[in-house]
Amino acid sequence: MDTRLLKGRAAEAFVENVFRHAGYKVCRVGRESHVQQILKNGKSDFLPDFLVWRPADHPAEGPPLHRLLCIEVKYRADVDEFLRLYFDASALAQASEDWPEVYLVLVTDHPQPGRSCFQLLDPRQSTRGLPPTTVDLHLVDHLGIWKKTVEEYEELVRRVFSLLGAPVERRDETTARKPPVKLPSQARA
Repeated sequence: MDTRLLKGRAAEAFVENVFRHAGYKVCRVGRESHVQQILKNGKSDFLPDFLVWRPADHPAEGPPLHRLLCIEVKYRADVDEFLRLYFDASALAQASEDWPEVYLVLVTDHPQPGRSCFQLLDPRQSTRGLPPTTVDLHLVDHLGIWKKTVEEYEELVRRVFSLLGAPVERRDETTARKPPVKLPSQARA
């Protein structure tokens, strides 16, 4: 059984909860949503997984201001291998032109020693000609995500993903799962 899709969906749920825990409002962006037409600059097919926002510092007078971020989430077993072999910097650079404030959050259950299961890649790096590198999510100061929150979700990532990677027990199709049920006969009138 290929569990990558399940891990990808679980990774999205974990990232959504990390941002909610950090005080962000979170909105899933889907193809059927009209939100992308309001916020998107270009015509690429890329859609982030989430829009997240929370109040930004604002003057005492006037309406409240919010910072809006676009978050794309990917599960990858090996982040370094993904960046080295499969990462398409030009596609992410295009996405960052179309979607201001887009970030890629990579979720892994096998981080390098001393690294987090939640790593952020800023697409604007590739526009400056730098090789792609990630930063642990809680180390990105302007996001305001606490290390303790990330650590709690890292434990969940490890536990849930280890279950998804465990071998599946197969049942013999000829063996019934439960003994047949005897139905009571209907009383005759």
